Amino acid sequence: MPGQLFALLLIAMALAATVEAHAAERSVEASTTTLELNADGSAIVRHELVVSSQGAPLVSFTLRGVDADAQPLADASVLRLSGDQTASLPQPAQLRAQDGALVLETGERRGLRGSSFLLRFGYRTELRARGLIQPLAAERGARLSWVGPRFDDGVDSVTVIVRAPAAASPLSVADTGENERYGAIVSELRRSRDRDELELVRAHVARDEAMRWEIELDGAFAGESVAARAAPSVDASRAQVSPVDAVLDMAPVPASRRGPQPLDIAALVGVGVVYAALVLLKARAVARAAVARQAVPRAWVMWPALLRASCAGAALGAAGAIASFGDPPLLAALALLVAMAFAAHAAPERELRVLGPGEWRPLEPSALLQRRPQPLPGAWFDAGRWRGFLLLVSLLGGVVYAASRAFEHSPFSGACILLAGAALLPIFCTGRAAELPVDALGHGARFLTAVSERLGPKSGLLVTPIGRVGGANGELDELRLSIAPARPVPGLLGLELGLELLPGFTGPSARPVVIVRAAEGSACQRALPRGLTWTRGRCADERASLVRPKLPTVALSVALIQELCEVLLSPPEPADALAKKDRKSSGSGLSTANAGTRSSPAHAT
Repeated sequence: MPGQLFALLLIAMALAATVEAHAAERSVEASTTTLELNADGSAIVRHELVVSSQGAPLVSFTLRGVDADAQPLADASVLRLSGDQTASLPQPAQLRAQDGALVLETGERRGLRGSSFLLRFGYRTELRARGLIQPLAAERGARLSWVGPRFDDGVDSVTVIVRAPAAASPLSVADTGENERYGAIVSELRRSRDRDELELVRAHVARDEAMRWEIELDGAFAGESVAARAAPSVDASRAQVSPVDAVLDMAPVPASRRGPQPLDIAALVGVGVVYAALVLLKARAVARAAVARQAVPRAWVMWPALLRASCAGAALGAAGAIASFGDPPLLAALALLVAMAFAAHAAPERELRVLGPGEWRPLEPSALLQRRPQPLPGAWFDAGRWRGFLLLVSLLGGVVYAASRAFEHSPFSGACILLAGAALLPIFCTGRAAELPVDALGHGARFLTAVSERLGPKSGLLVTPIGRVGGANGELDELRLSIAPARPVPGLLGLELGLELLPGFTGPSARPVVIVRAAEGSACQRALPRGLTWTRGRCADERASLVRPKLPTVALSVALIQELCEVLLSPPEPADALAKKDRKSSGSGLSTANAGTRSSPAHAT
């Protein structure tokens, strides 16, 4: 893959990471919570949330920071406020408690489409048993200290309604200053014969903020007599504050927003170490393969392999830590891109070799078998080879499975895990064997062997492998097949099948070419089409032309050779001409065999 296209792919994945992370989250536009207090100190908490959904269908919603002993009620529902107007009735939903949070599931496999929804659900909790309702020492009353839920992106309108059975003392906002430190709060009291109702409204709650609401109640809700409340013990006075602080400490925060815990840190370190090991193994395999193909390996970041691998693992771990802290997804995407840049390889540079003088010599047929290409290292990290492809598919399958499990608890975490799988692409899709220079001798030996076997002795052609031996070092640097018809047309000096290196999209590739050698102005030149281009051959009187098959396959190369041999085949002589030729040969003392020898093409020169 060219570097420019891979850079565009990285940019596209970064943008997709940002868009996907935002699309997976739901935004709460308004929150209304109703606390229905009972005389025994228990309560039913009901939530009504207006949720905005952009991009993805609504499958589930998680509300965190609820009471630790929440017992979900069975009357949860979802009402679509915008979108498909044909489905404007509330739809039942499933509600379950999980790790200090409530998870509401729509029950639809593909989710509900729309841009705005009204979620209604509730649960039962024991306020007095958990110490959230405490008697006041010097007054005839009690105080409720209740912590509201947390919202990932904050909310602009928060309403809390406290309902209680009618009592002598009305409901009121506690004057402890706890409510005022959250900003201006508007309250309204409504009393009737059977029930009192206090409504509190706050204009804005910040992101990830757990607000504590303190309400003055009648002393009957504390469950103690007036005398007992008039002389509280020291332990009771201490209990007025500690349960509230305990509630704040127990307020649950999901893993996607509470920052890395020790187990999360260990997992991130492990992922970084494994990724660094993969990058190091890939770099060493690429280096060995480049040396085997006489090339120079290149990476996007030209640092030592161990340093690049360490930086890649650290960057990937940092991307996971940033996502765990809940910082802007763009920072995590940039850290992921840095990790991929340290792991990516560019196309290697080929070492240019200038061929000196050489000589073409006939070879034994076994010489082609000895030049077969050797397998390159790094097959497990190359998506272009079957072992690397299977490993890549297996790893991506594991990433998808982990993301699907995490998506059940946190769509944000699931999207982050899914996008982190892109870090495997530079390991398996760069530094591939297809980007290395072609092994001309090995590939040529395999291709020419296949062509020679296809032609065979039954074709009536004399097929001989030839090789070019360098004069300086005596090494073989090129292979060809020399092909001679049985009765060549006058002027045909030889047919040769070789391979030429041509640039391609994925790098240079070897393409077959047939070389026709003929004497200048001979019948061989006139027998071939006029569109061929002739150049000077190995000597002054020789002309050569290149003929290429339509596709670089063995079958089309064999068909092209057979077609050329039919065109360049001399027609058989008549019987009377043969008899006259025999009489002349016998009178001059020359044999027919010697005459045939003089007319054979000089394919070995």
